[in-house]
Amino acid sequence: MWLALRTTVFEQDTRGLAWLAAAAVVVTLTIAVQQQHRAAVKIADPRGGHISDFDRWMLMTPRFLHDHADYINDDLPTPPISLIVLAPFAAMSRPHAQFAWVCAKLPAAGLVFFLAAAIVARAGVPLTPPAIALIIAGWWLAVVVDMQEGQTNFLALMPLVAGLHLAQREHPPSDLGAGALIGLGVAMKVTPVIFVAFALWKRRWLLAAASIVSVALWSLAVPALAFGWDQSLRWFEQWTRIMIVPFVAQGKVVYATSQSIPSFVLRLLTTTPAFESHRGGVTEGHFMNVLALGDGAVRQIARLITAVVGVAGLWWTRRPLRTLSSRRYVFEIAAVSAFMLWFSERTWIHHYVSFILMLAAAGMVLSDPAQPESARRRVRAALLAFAAITFFASDAGKMFGPDGIDWAKAIGVYLWPSVIVTAAVLRAAADPSAAGEIGEIT
Repeated sequence: MWLALRTTVFEQDTRGLAWLAAAAVVVTLTIAVQQQHRAAVKIADPRGGHISDFDRWMLMTPRFLHDHADYINDDLPTPPISLIVLAPFAAMSRPHAQFAWVCAKLPAAGLVFFLAAAIVARAGVPLTPPAIALIIAGWWLAVVVDMQEGQTNFLALMPLVAGLHLAQREHPPSDLGAGALIGLGVAMKVTPVIFVAFALWKRRWLLAAASIVSVALWSLAVPALAFGWDQSLRWFEQWTRIMIVPFVAQGKVVYATSQSIPSFVLRLLTTTPAFESHRGGVTEGHFMNVLALGDGAVRQIARLITAVVGVAGLWWTRRPLRTLSSRRYVFEIAAVSAFMLWFSERTWIHHYVSFILMLAAAGMVLSDPAQPESARRRVRAALLAFAAITFFASDAGKMFGPDGIDWAKAIGVYLWPSVIVTAAVLRAAADPSAAGEIGEIT
């Protein structure tokens, strides 16, 4: 499998692949050692606390595993199945757990990247080295932030992308396997459920049914094997009440600091601080609002925008795909992934590791000789803009002052560049030659 991916995705550019792998190992080990040291220093701090989300989960997980603690708030936002993954790391010391968790991200990121590129290759367009370079230029920072924050994004992204790749085989066994993988992604992090809806919309009935059944199995049956039915159902009910109901049933817009459209609307149209700074024991709120609407009005505006974009997406993807081994399939799953990021309120910078599907679609446009030069030029410019603008979410943002990074995030340093890339890619998808087979989108 590895040799097939390497030859179809990267053609014969093995030297570039070796340099890329070496650089990735160096960066990963640097971050791992840094996080290990920070955790050791924090343990010695008499004030206690944690250095990252993952470090906080390492403090909480033993209480769930040994004391059967309850879900009380979103300090542990992951569902019960995630405790099975976190348990081996919680058995380590916190510094060693930090090191191991960061190191585990490198093979996870590598697998996701290769699978995303393989999806494109199966559509008949192996990525060229310049396209790969631009994809990495736009993706690397989100991966680094994910490593630093110790997030679980790859626990959902790996099975999701693997499922989308396996689905391209278009045989009943592969549909069942793809559904099981997509269902695992949904069980790990709810937002990939939009790909189950996509399978239903595209009339891929076996794939959709397998995904739905596997969500139930991964979410309920698998944790029950580890923790027992009573405890697993109790945790699942608590987690659902905290993490799902307020956003789905009540439509609340809670977070004002994420890279999602509802969050941007909240900080733009209400008196909610775009971010807070903490200096000298003083907390100061910083605002960017142009109006002072109430929460109810903002909720309705966010719902309206979501509905408009959602309906437009349904219309654009209304025609069945004769085959998933096509350029059109790559464009459509990329658009679905962008929608997933834009309208999930809990979308911070590290969640943009999921933008790899859209970046891969952009790379496909650049690598596709059937695309007109004007389309490749627009997508190339969009990718360069994405890489340049998102870079200010790193320490580079400090060139604009001590709050430069926070202001960059408030303005939407990942949100709006991702919109630019998506617009350029979908414009390229409008060319009939981009379909990958005659008559597919006409």
